[in-house]
This record gives sequence, C-alpha cells and structure tokens, in this order.
Amino acid sequence: MSASQAVPEAWIVSLFARMQAIFGARFAALWADADLDLVKRVWAEALAGVPPDDLRRAVAALPREKRPPDLPRFLEACEPVPVAQRAASVTARLPLYERADPEVVDASLARMQATLAPLTHEEPSLRWAFDVLKRGTAKNGRPLTHEARRIAIDAATSSAGRAFYANAAPELRAQHRAVFDAALRARGDALPSREPGEDDEAQEVA
Repeated sequence: MSASQAVPEAWIVSLFARMQAIFGARFAALWADADLDLVKRVWAEALAGVPPDDLRRAVAALPREKRPPDLPRFLEACEPVPVAQRAASVTARLPLYERADPEVVDASLARMQATLAPLTHEEPSLRWAFDVLKRGTAKNGRPLTHEARRIAIDAATSSAGRAFYANAAPELRAQHRAVFDAALRARGDALPSREPGEDDEAQEVA
C-alpha cells in the first residue's frame, strides 16, 4: 500500500475487530452512540497516507494502551518514532506476565457477547442520530460532546437521515419533528413547509 492510497475497508474492519478483542465492552461503549459505518469511513480517510510500517507499529502497541483509543490517539501512535527512542525500545525488556484465569476470560467474553448481541439483530438505520439528539446526552447520562452532537446533526440531516424521517411512521415522526427541525436550523437548512402526509386543511387548522 503506497502513501497515496486510502486504507482498505477490510483493514479498518480487521483493526476494529482487534480492538474489540483487546478492550472488550469498553470498546463497544466508546461507539455506543455512533454510526459505526460512518466511524470506519472517517478512520479510513484519516489514516490514508500513513506509512504501512507506522500503522503496524500502532496496531502492535494497542495491548499496551490503558483504554481503547479514539482516532486522534491512534494517529498519535502512528507518528514516526525518533531513532534514539526506537533503539531504546528494542533493548527494553518486556515485563513478565501471568496467564489469565480461564474463568475470568470466559466471564469477560460472555459480557462482551451480551453487550454486542442486540446490535446483531438491528437493521441499519439512522434512528440513532434522532434518538441521541432527542435525549441530549450519551447513554451514560453525560452531556454530548460538541463533536458527538455535530456527527448526530450531520447524520440526521443527511439524505439517508431525511429519508428515514420521511418514511417513518407518523407517531415516530411526531416524536422526532422538533429534533429534526432543530437539526435543520443548526445546519442552516430551510425547514420543510409541512410534514409528509399533511394536507392543506390540516395545516390551516393547526
């Protein structure tokens, strides 16, 4: 892979699978409120041009990370290592470690499978973006970061988000109408003149 080529999608999928295996439920929680397909595309674009040796070094360093890395942290790990530091790391001795208790491993895997199980039965949908904006917080109750809110707004006002909203059941559109209007205003887009399915008489009565 040359520096001018984008990172293949299969490589990103493999990278995310490796991080899931290393960090378990903490990795799943990191992206609980995100569209994973969008996240992977952003990672592929951001890592385009990173030399293969730097990518391999960052992947090899993952088990030494204290928490699952977000994209900025992974990019830091891809930065070239100074020659002096590289030489020191070659001579450094690896610490001894004890083999994990099989019961602890099985329990951890069971928790991971339980966390990921609901995702395997869900159809791809941008409803998550509307739910995040309506809730106004992450699933753990913490306020949304500026970046998380921006991503949710971009998703809700994208062509796919507009299609989801337009094709949703009337009661679901009613739940998300204020969220959709606010997202459009945040993007500076014009608000729809009326809801899908509304007739002129209904508008006049309203």
